[in-house]
Amino acid sequence: MSKSREIILQRIATTGSAIQESLLIDRALADNDWNKRARLLRNGLMVVAFNSLEDFVRQRSAELLELVSRTPLKFSALPKDLREAAVMEAFRSAHAYAQIAKREGDDPMAILQEVAAEVASTASAPLSISRFSLGYKGSNVTKTEIGDMLKAFNIKDAWREIADISSRAGLSILALDSAYDQAQRMRNAAAHRPGASIQPSDLSSFCQTALAVALGFDVLASRASRLIHEGDEDYASQAPCKISPSIHMIFVDDRGGEFFVKKEGGARALKRFDSSESAWNDALARARPSGDVVVERNQAGSPVRWAVTDTP
Repeated sequence: MSKSREIILQRIATTGSAIQESLLIDRALADNDWNKRARLLRNGLMVVAFNSLEDFVRQRSAELLELVSRTPLKFSALPKDLREAAVMEAFRSAHAYAQIAKREGDDPMAILQEVAAEVASTASAPLSISRFSLGYKGSNVTKTEIGDMLKAFNIKDAWREIADISSRAGLSILALDSAYDQAQRMRNAAAHRPGASIQPSDLSSFCQTALAVALGFDVLASRASRLIHEGDEDYASQAPCKISPSIHMIFVDDRGGEFFVKKEGGARALKRFDSSESAWNDALARARPSGDVVVERNQAGSPVRWAVTDTP
């Protein structure tokens, strides 16, 4: 499994379980000291949770850029937005982060030298696209930047595509892009406004939003990266397009301790298992030949983990 995917799944699960802790729940209005502590803890958890999603988007993109860098295609044949990001955005973002490193007493030269070598590789093999190409325009990853990141992988209508994938997996969130935007505003308020008071319901809603965004982004970017990695000239040379229709899923559904493997849209289960791991492994084996996505869902039909089988 992708390391970045493993980490985001752990962090979302940890955030979800932390919400249930009594330390985060307000008491009576008269218990002022307790409520202040609870509010501080909830605000801090919101900041950490949102930062975890930003970290995932950046780290998963870095993993996939490493895969894309091993494409047989010439750099000039890659999607236009990816080429521009690999040169212009890499330089711009690296310079900004080098300035931050300098202020914090770290060596800014190391960042700039690393990125300079990576940008130079776009003119001569072997290609090595910098991690700073995607996701580092600012201190936070905005809704617009996530769209630009997927556009660099040649994906059109990024947020509609993310919403489509997550909905098919079992997470239907109304106006997912707006939900992400709202979560970012809450994160910034929690970090910078002394009077901010994130509620347990806010954290619970964000866990669902984070899961939907992470799943959709990962599935889409992974499929696009695989096409570019394999040297699909038709895909790389065309205008940004929708790729969600080409992606198929296999589900592992928990039905009270029994686990059923079924194809997306299938009327009947393919096989029943007594353990989730056995069902998961069976689903992966079925998915790999076609590069399908595997999604495990709980009894409520909500995803708890996923795997893509056409990229690491």
